[in-house]
Amino acid sequence: MHLPKREDAMAIKDILSKLVKRSEAITALLISREGVCISKAGNVETLNSTALAALVAGMFSATREVANIVGEDQFSILLQQGEKRHIHISLIGQRNMMIVVFEDYRRIGRVRHEARTIGPDLIRILESREKSKKEDSGDISVPEFREYALNLIDRIFVVGEEENASS
Repeated sequence: MHLPKREDAMAIKDILSKLVKRSEAITALLISREGVCISKAGNVETLNSTALAALVAGMFSATREVANIVGEDQFSILLQQGEKRHIHISLIGQRNMMIVVFEDYRRIGRVRHEARTIGPDLIRILESREKSKKEDSGDISVPEFREYALNLIDRIFVVGEEENASS
């Protein structure tokens, strides 16, 4: 997995910021399929973007298996609807996903339109980065990442259990 260079990172953040503004979303994140947060925009102060990225990546992997069962290669968009907040998740190229958190379910059309509009720009930036850095010795291997992600998820849930136990 390649993290974008500084100029690309700024361009990606600007694109995500425009999406947040135009769709009136709360926040937008670009994550890798491995569950690493690449960039984020909007109100992210109270959001655990590391945990969200890891969990959404796992959720998307499970959904890919569901798609296979029903005869699809994958689903390109997921929508999670809550009482107050909703999450729109879409594939960006072959290796990345965009998460948009928003309120007011009536905005889903606007969120989907804006996500579809910026997708090609994000893909262009990410693919140019992949081409320019085909081999990078700093890449984390799949087994190393798997262990990192499992440890991260364990820490997330252990903290939650400790809080519940002390209540």
